[in-house]
Amino acid sequence: MNIEETQDWFSTLRRFGIKPGLERTTRVLAALGNPEKGLRFYHVAGTNGKGSVCAMLSAMLRATGARVGVYTSPGLAGFNGRMTIDGQRIEDDEFARYAACVRDVMEADGGEDPLTEFEVLTVMALLYFAAAAVDVVVWETGLGGRYDATNVVTPCVTAITNVSYDHVQILGPTLTDIAFDKAGIIKHGVPVVTGADGEAYRMIEQVAKTQGAPLMRLTRDFSLVRTGQTGLSQTGYYRGLHRDTAEVNLSLFGRHQLANAAVALAMLETQIDNRETDHWARAIAALPTVRWPLRFEVFRGASGPVVLDGAHNPGAAFQLSRALTDFSVSQGSQNEWSMLIGVLADKDVTPMLRSMLPHAKDVIICRPNHVRGADPADIRASVHMLRPDLPVRVIENVHEATSVAVREADALVIWGSLYMVEQARETISKLEMNYWI
Repeated sequence: MNIEETQDWFSTLRRFGIKPGLERTTRVLAALGNPEKGLRFYHVAGTNGKGSVCAMLSAMLRATGARVGVYTSPGLAGFNGRMTIDGQRIEDDEFARYAACVRDVMEADGGEDPLTEFEVLTVMALLYFAAAAVDVVVWETGLGGRYDATNVVTPCVTAITNVSYDHVQILGPTLTDIAFDKAGIIKHGVPVVTGADGEAYRMIEQVAKTQGAPLMRLTRDFSLVRTGQTGLSQTGYYRGLHRDTAEVNLSLFGRHQLANAAVALAMLETQIDNRETDHWARAIAALPTVRWPLRFEVFRGASGPVVLDGAHNPGAAFQLSRALTDFSVSQGSQNEWSMLIGVLADKDVTPMLRSMLPHAKDVIICRPNHVRGADPADIRASVHMLRPDLPVRVIENVHEATSVAVREADALVIWGSLYMVEQARETISKLEMNYWI
């Protein structure tokens, strides 16, 4: 297959939707010689922060001299952006070649219980990383953990960043249910790091004990406390599992990124010998270089800041709200924000709006270019219910809505579905805006 034929084939996979379970993936991997067996994985699950943890881990591991494969979802630049080696996404010809390998096995299997789109991508990533003989793979779950396709591997360390409400129709209605599913990535004897608390932590602790897995908990066993802030940069004191570091500099903004960085550092600590001080120093020095698009990514608009954030569930919206307050204080202003919002229909939008609308002075609502994109009229009704005083417009097309919002707003935040925010970013990139420093 060439890349066009590959894209056509992928379009046929979407009808299979989401089908949790590992049997399909393990069957195809066995037919392909189990490429995952020779790889070393840092496996990351959680409701929010997975991508940021993966970005920081990747940078630190590369700084220590490792060749690093990263698998995330969703990724910038389409499917190719989901699998990278040392920051470079897979090329089209390689992508097509590994897709053809998976398709051939699926066809030889008789077409019964075929792989979903995500499962195909997961198998392709394993083939790609195995062929390249990477030293380590930073491996992000897609949805949940226990029955997620990524859970076919045995990692050297796992992490569950945090647990809050998302995908409840699949993972379960309570935090305990969601935590149980995410804790499914915990393997026998493999260290697990978590930032979860409350009832979610208690479930993770229970699973870890059952698996005989050493469990490290944020604030109890390790922490990163902010000691300073300049612009979008933060400085913190890391109290670690085996070592303390007085000055850790982060380029990712927001208090939640301190927790994410602490999880990444603790994961790394479980794998670095206490005597490897040079590796640790190089890892710490890499953190200020990390950029993670669509996570409080700030551009300099003509009249003020333009913030992009894929806050797509209640927990993420809460953290974005706090970050907006911190950002305004850091700039010596009390910005009211124009907002461009687009979410998916299966998200609980009301608590998200409760967190975000206190910052809003006006709102534009668009429809994400995704099969699950929410009807803007429904979101407008939810906005009016919470803030009947707020001016609200619907501009369905994401690119048109972004152009209007950027042109008219003094301070703008674009938030919601990662798919929508990525589309908005494409429009902004054509305007050649500079990053906010």
